[in-house]
Amino acid sequence: MLLTVSLFLLPMAAATQPAARQPVTDMPDEEFITEINRLAWLYELDSAALAGYDKIITFDREVYLGKIHNITFSDVRLTYPYDDKLTAISRSRISQILYADGRRDVFIALDDRSVKQKELVDTSRIIVKNQKDWMKVRVTEDPAEVGNLVAKGTLKASYEAAIGSAGNEELMRQAAIILKKKAATLHAHCVLVETKFFYKSYGDLPRVEVVARAYAYQ
Repeated sequence: MLLTVSLFLLPMAAATQPAARQPVTDMPDEEFITEINRLAWLYELDSAALAGYDKIITFDREVYLGKIHNITFSDVRLTYPYDDKLTAISRSRISQILYADGRRDVFIALDDRSVKQKELVDTSRIIVKNQKDWMKVRVTEDPAEVGNLVAKGTLKASYEAAIGSAGNEELMRQAAIILKKKAATLHAHCVLVETKFFYKSYGDLPRVEVVARAYAYQ
């Protein structure tokens, strides 16, 4: 069963988002296929070309068709067919991602959209099997987000920038990727940053050293 999608949204670069949000309900696969076929017709894609694109389904009953280039802490970045411009979609809006290679990521559905994303409904649906699943791991500095999780081990990450002008945000972004990959090998779902030290000595490249702890749902 896939989540219901809007039959009226074409997520092209110039498209506007719907003014009202609609509740999520289940829909038969046949209806999802009908929507995908509609997008294929609008983009003039044959079945082979259509299969080469990723599909994103949002909690607001929208379907996006494109190629995903990056998944960050806060959003998913993709390009639409025949458009090289990167577009970002907030991760909190996304229900499922169906990748062109057959993989599927399911982002936890919420009973009430007013509930914060960290309050999960079915944690068993997020599976971290190995390091390839590192993008499913989230990094936080809020201990409350791991209060009900099981500690899996201590992690350390050190990252040195390639240029002297790199800021703390970029240093932490790169360090977080290292932490996520290490956490994925422990089958962990979340990383809590405990300490971080930034070094910017004169004549040296900026670097950061982070100590964190990995946590899993079970």
